[in-house]
Amino acid sequence: MSVPPSELPEGVVDRVRIAATLLGDIQYMTLATADESGRPWASTVWFCASLRSPSTERLDVELIWLSRPEAQHSANLLERPEVGISVFDSRQPADTGVGLQLAARAEQVPAEELEAALAAFSTASVAAGGNEWSLRQVQEPAPLRVYRAHLDRALLLVDGSRAELPLS
Repeated sequence: MSVPPSELPEGVVDRVRIAATLLGDIQYMTLATADESGRPWASTVWFCASLRSPSTERLDVELIWLSRPEAQHSANLLERPEVGISVFDSRQPADTGVGLQLAARAEQVPAEELEAALAAFSTASVAAGGNEWSLRQVQEPAPLRVYRAHLDRALLLVDGSRAELPLS
């Protein structure tokens, strides 16, 4: 059940807007995975945030990126789909700034959902001055695949303080 914005804890709507803006503005995320023995691996990947609903009360987003299945982070997802993600603008001055810390479950996008995920990624890529992407570029025998992360937890960091964001 949705809570009217007037009844949300102070600042929730503003924090969700800040997070959505950050996800739209920042193009790289740090993706932390672990292999079957728990050994961590961090990778920086270009991503897009696909908003699943325009809610200002909850962060309802899917993060999408392309990768090679044999890349360490992609291989790790086969054994452990749980990931940590950090999204931030590294040009911010020390002791200031805005960022997101996310816990999520990641996977290769299933075939039946591939077209929609790739369309979102391609649109964001073109808007950022990159390439348009087609299905033939992310299916066998092409080397890249489409991956996505569904958020389990989101923390917004603003000038040293953290606030949990409500998720859909």
